[in-house]
Amino acid sequence: MTTEPPTLETELVLASDGGIYVQFEEEPPLGRRLFTGYTLTADECAQHGTKGLLRWACLQLLALGSDGCVYVQEGVIDPRGSKEFRGYALTSEQAERVVQEIHRTAFNATTAALAKRRSTPRRTRLEQP
Repeated sequence: MTTEPPTLETELVLASDGGIYVQFEEEPPLGRRLFTGYTLTADECAQHGTKGLLRWACLQLLALGSDGCVYVQEGVIDPRGSKEFRGYALTSEQAERVVQEIHRTAFNATTAALAKRRSTPRRTRLEQP
């Protein structure tokens, strides 16, 4: 019996229009910009490469999800088989708080990783597999 690998839920995306969009399931707040996007596959990302994706981001909305996926705005790609993200833009104040929280979390994760690395004995070149 095979099981599906766990998937990370996308809670927010950082978009090429400078906005941070958060997921909604019911009605978004009135007057907010909306973004509906679909994931590019790994093959599509590799096919376009960094330059191609940046060029795309100049022509239509492109977003990087908190799940690590690249999302392209609705209507640009065939959505069949792609994950969908529907979100609304945060206000400037909300976006500032989110960025501060991401910064704090990244700092804490980096500090923990460095502490673990320092506590792990290093191998010499002869000991490495």
